[in-house]
Amino acid sequence: MREHSSRTMEYLFFDRSEQKHYRKYSWYGYTENQNIELVLVVLIVTDNNNSELDDLVTSFFQLYEQKMVKVSDIKKQYSKKEDTSLDNILKLLETQDRIYIERYPRIVDDKLRQDIDIDDIVFFGTFPSILRKTLLYKTKVEYGNYTINHILGCAHGCNYPCYAMQMSKRWGRIKNYDDWMHPRIVSNALDLIDTEIPKMNSDIQFVHLSFMSDPFMYDAVNKRNISPIQDLTMRIIRRLNQESIKVTVLTKGLLPKDLENDELNNQNEYGITLVSLNDQFYEKFEPFSAPPRERIDELEKRHDAGLSTWVSLEPYPTPNLVKQDINDILSEVSFVDKLIFGKWNYFAEVNGYSGKDAHYQQCADNVIDFCKTNKIPLHIKHGTPRSNKETEGLFEN
Repeated sequence: MREHSSRTMEYLFFDRSEQKHYRKYSWYGYTENQNIELVLVVLIVTDNNNSELDDLVTSFFQLYEQKMVKVSDIKKQYSKKEDTSLDNILKLLETQDRIYIERYPRIVDDKLRQDIDIDDIVFFGTFPSILRKTLLYKTKVEYGNYTINHILGCAHGCNYPCYAMQMSKRWGRIKNYDDWMHPRIVSNALDLIDTEIPKMNSDIQFVHLSFMSDPFMYDAVNKRNISPIQDLTMRIIRRLNQESIKVTVLTKGLLPKDLENDELNNQNEYGITLVSLNDQFYEKFEPFSAPPRERIDELEKRHDAGLSTWVSLEPYPTPNLVKQDINDILSEVSFVDKLIFGKWNYFAEVNGYSGKDAHYQQCADNVIDFCKTNKIPLHIKHGTPRSNKETEGLFEN
């Protein structure tokens, strides 16, 4: 065995302290492609002395390099094929945020799967990932500057259609909608940032997270953000802030309380996408993102803590998709520091709506009046009535 390194990573598999019976196991190994020692701690707690279940689960940790396991492979070694106790354990571990389960497929009959099937993959102390050669680049999005897309795919499954998904499919990065619904983090993101910042720092005004995915992606099965994605996002924000680089964030997830940490740059700006408060619209077009009112609640908490907040009302729908008054939405976010408004693109139902031009002109007028009354800086996206090129630098100061 190779000489042990000084770094140690611990994985606690199962711990339910109110139970009396438990066994604890440990193995030593190394992470793939890294000289980092793994201390793998497996603690199994059961209502009785269930040695068969102990042997089943721990057998997969004896292969210390194997950090993800197919459910079918686990069940092959489990003699009681009809016994659901393994599924119950995996569901409990998922609820406790100790494992991540990739469900294949994620959607069945237009509903998000919450069960565990033999084709699913269980990740122990890790997360699906990819490698990239570059990460930090200058965006062509009008109100952006530089951007980082440290995630491929998005579990929100928006049915807009999604521009990011369309482009990722065109570039050959994903195969289809279900593939897009299985997010992967860029595992070498921080290394790339360390390499690229010295080359670009003098040109960077701010970095946006993210135009091609969601930095605080929501887990609709467990009603929380996806922890490994949130953790990587927070590490990226901290790393950029260490170089005095301001960060802007846009999410359909929940802005976490961790953003209130004093060590972060107080010029960072945190936003949510919000285009409707209608439940039927949400279920049809944003089915697996965080519920809109929960997004607003977390945004307002961050604002009350002194953080700079903003809202993107884009892509804003036409009345044939949902009947609503934009003023009702605006009144819910009157506390924000900045606002962006834009029409809906790339969708036949919107393009075919005969009153779309008048609709967007009226909405834009309402947004302008609202922002003037509340003294909120505003940018209206290009192609939307009342757009103004002079406000493109909304986040530059």
